[in-house]
Amino acid sequence: MLVKTLEILNPPVISDKDNLTIAFKKINERGIGRIIIANPKVEGILSTRDLLSIFLSFCTNGCTQGDLYKLSTVEASQYMTSPVTVITENADTLEAITLMVTRNFGSLVVINEQGIPSGIITERELLLEFQDLDPLFPVYHFMTKKVSTIDQHTDLTTATKQMLRRGFRRLPVVDEDKNVLGIITAADSIKSAAKSVTKLDPDIFFAKTVKDIMRTPLVVIEEDRSINEAASMMIEKSIGSLVILDDAGKIKGIITERDLLIALHYQIHLSYVGKLKT
Repeated sequence: MLVKTLEILNPPVISDKDNLTIAFKKINERGIGRIIIANPKVEGILSTRDLLSIFLSFCTNGCTQGDLYKLSTVEASQYMTSPVTVITENADTLEAITLMVTRNFGSLVVINEQGIPSGIITERELLLEFQDLDPLFPVYHFMTKKVSTIDQHTDLTTATKQMLRRGFRRLPVVDEDKNVLGIITAADSIKSAAKSVTKLDPDIFFAKTVKDIMRTPLVVIEEDRSINEAASMMIEKSIGSLVILDDAGKIKGIITERDLLIALHYQIHLSYVGKLKT
């Protein structure tokens, strides 16, 4: 399968002269969570993680309208990741999967023959490959068993810092008895941060707790279900993770888009090696 059959066309793109306000306005477009900086060829990229780190760096000891105004006037290109690893639209999806797994990328910018960005491909689109594979592995083979959680009353700033510090995109939310109530994601944090920047209102972000913005109800899956089923559920519900609960309703594990991409990479190469041996 070619990359161009799965890529998301017309992703958010800004120029190297646009300020961070433009980046924050566009970061939530289409649920991609990335901004391409191009002029017209790709010069850099900004991720949700990048923008959250920038946002918090301007508000280290509380936050004022003045802090947000200073942030909003800075050119986005000053913070972009460059150079950017790209993939051509006529490349095979296996190349994209291998690049993303081995380089720990959550997405790849797709370029056309002229080197101009035509789209972007993320973990979620590549999970469609599971529909052509046999269900060989259960969820428990690839799920994370030591799950970090966060209390519902934690302030949003602390939760966001925890995700950034530990490299997580999400945290299941629990009450004082460790019952799972919902989930908070970096995407939820950036939505609040973006509103805070565009409206120059610190309270939109800094006055919030996890409980205010967490997603409910939690979507769960049994650990003995196949990873193919897990991929199908994530695609159908447009979510990036599924939680596994024990008999008492406590969290037992979590499986994410990243875990499934690693599983996909493993299964495809397992099949390839099997064909070589025969």
